[in-house]
Amino acid sequence: MDYFYPSDQQALFTNRRQELATLDHYHHSLIDGPVEHVALFGLRRIGKTLLLKEFMRRLRETNSAERPAFLDFSIICSSPENFTLGFIGSICYWLLEEGISDPEPYLNPATLGSAVLRAGGDKLYDEIQPILQELQRSRPDRQALLRQVFRFPRQAAVALDKKLILICDEFQEIRTLENYPNSQNVVALLRAELQSQSVVQYILAGSAISVLAGLLSNPDSPLFAQFTRISVEPFDRESTQELANKLLSDPLEADLYPLLHSLTWGHPFYITAVAQRMSYLLDVVQRPLSSDVVKQAFLVETLSPGGRIYDFCQYVYDLSLQKAKGYGALKSVLQILAQEEGLSASEVARQLRVTSGSASDYLRWLCEVDLVVEKEKAYYFRDPVLRFWVGNVIKGIEISLTSEPMDLKGLIHRLDQQFQRVSEELGDAKESSVRELMRHFNGQNVPKEVFHAQESVTLPVFWDVKEEVSPDGQIELDAVGERTERWVVEVKWRNKRAGSKELEKLLIHAKERKARAWLVSRSGFSADAIKYAVENGILITDKDGLEALRKQIL
Repeated sequence: MDYFYPSDQQALFTNRRQELATLDHYHHSLIDGPVEHVALFGLRRIGKTLLLKEFMRRLRETNSAERPAFLDFSIICSSPENFTLGFIGSICYWLLEEGISDPEPYLNPATLGSAVLRAGGDKLYDEIQPILQELQRSRPDRQALLRQVFRFPRQAAVALDKKLILICDEFQEIRTLENYPNSQNVVALLRAELQSQSVVQYILAGSAISVLAGLLSNPDSPLFAQFTRISVEPFDRESTQELANKLLSDPLEADLYPLLHSLTWGHPFYITAVAQRMSYLLDVVQRPLSSDVVKQAFLVETLSPGGRIYDFCQYVYDLSLQKAKGYGALKSVLQILAQEEGLSASEVARQLRVTSGSASDYLRWLCEVDLVVEKEKAYYFRDPVLRFWVGNVIKGIEISLTSEPMDLKGLIHRLDQQFQRVSEELGDAKESSVRELMRHFNGQNVPKEVFHAQESVTLPVFWDVKEEVSPDGQIELDAVGERTERWVVEVKWRNKRAGSKELEKLLIHAKERKARAWLVSRSGFSADAIKYAVENGILITDKDGLEALRKQIL
């Protein structure tokens, strides 16, 4: 697989043990039946594709009888005809070549048939002939093509007596095909065939979180309730340190890793960019190692045209706003949130001097393109680094790649103000750390005081821990742990005690899901909240209790 997954990428792969274990668990459903299909959610460049490549490599190393095939929907979904060729060609390539050579002959209609025959795929050749013949018509029947395409994985698996794992990266791009005549029902056609493919497992992945969530979670979608969701999240501190050490010639001082994690939000792409810039500053420019070098590397990468984080943020910003309505107004909303997050729609409306309805529309559009997330009727950037970029670059604040530390003094001060709390003190990061903590539950017996319970609590083992997102892409629950026992969790990381209303809301979620409820509150709980929790069997934990739990199980 070196052509598809080069050794340098393999060397940089870090952690993701929980995600790999989850994928392996669902892989066994293909072996033992009934097959369960899976979808990976995560921000752009968070590491979904690398995770899938590593999963495929490990499958091959274990000589698994199941054969994976990787399809990049961002490339093959340009038209129904190109999709047809890319879909069947990619499957043939992976079944016959296993990623060890150039796939180009399999993606060209003139060479696909001969490439299949040269690789000994006589049975596959017979299966693709009706599809290729339809493609050669001046006006192919798109409905017939798409039906044949979605049947092909099952036909190929049966022909070769193999089971197939079909990995569809950037799956949300399938909606591009809906813009063409006679292919508007492409998702429904896939759903119809999905039900009968017991020898094929689908693993979907996508960066357009809200779009993919709508495809899989909206009750009106043909794919509703067909896929188990796995969230690919930013790294914790330990994984941030592990990745940074792979990129630096010498380890950092221990107190600099939390700073690196805080600045980058644990996002692997940002960690890589900052660590490589630090390597240049330390090894070439001969800067002495200090916290200011970490900050300088972050600022140069983020605010310098040509910096990798700068280019990435520019790409995400432009791409997202192109897909949304009201470009000018949306830029203004983002600038407001870059200065102050956690505003309600009415507060944004007041600053924009528009109606609350207009502000709500703007915010909804920003949520739909994944720039903003709504939580408890307040709005936040999904990506804190993008927030920092917007707050500076859109105001014209840019720096040179060769800026000296003295030139950056004012920006470093501003950076200290925005990132003065390390990431675990931030609400979103704390939610992530609670999910990570839950992944380490393994039957430990925890004193009752940690949960304000009537007796000690035995922690369950979860196959999967993830946030729960509603059909419109909004976060509904901070964590849901799944296995024989299910937990639903909310994290309130603020300077205010949690009251009984938060517990009542959480209990409704728990009852709907037949789950155990756990609320974590940084500032503790009011007296009525504690009473309500005890009466209703809700687990509650404050900041000190969470730290005690962390020390016990990590």
